[in-house]
Amino acid sequence: MKKPVSNWIIVGSHGDQKPFRPSDWAGRICELAGFIQSSGIVKYSEDLRPIRYNGNPAVYVHADLKTVRAEIWEQVMAFAQLHQLKVIEHADPVTVIFSMMETKLNSSYQLELQDKVEMAQLAA
Repeated sequence: MKKPVSNWIIVGSHGDQKPFRPSDWAGRICELAGFIQSSGIVKYSEDLRPIRYNGNPAVYVHADLKTVRAEIWEQVMAFAQLHQLKVIEHADPVTVIFSMMETKLNSSYQLELQDKVEMAQLAA
């Protein structure tokens, strides 16, 4: 059975639910994997980007960051741990559905479904 791909969301609130300051922390941490365009605007990576999570500033960390750019992943996770930020691990929904169905399918249909799942992951 395939293991679901883990992604992470780092939420900008402490255990006491107080918002983490400075308020632009998510953008700053995401600059580690981004680059500055000639216009001076930061272009964030798809693997590390600022988001909003339940109204709070947050950072989305894709699993590829851990394998492709491990040093940045380690810095981001060390930052979250140092500042006691909430880290939520979640699985890629396409992989979860495939792994639940995998045991119920015959082998020829599994290969066909696996191809479709891989195409869906590439498109996402």
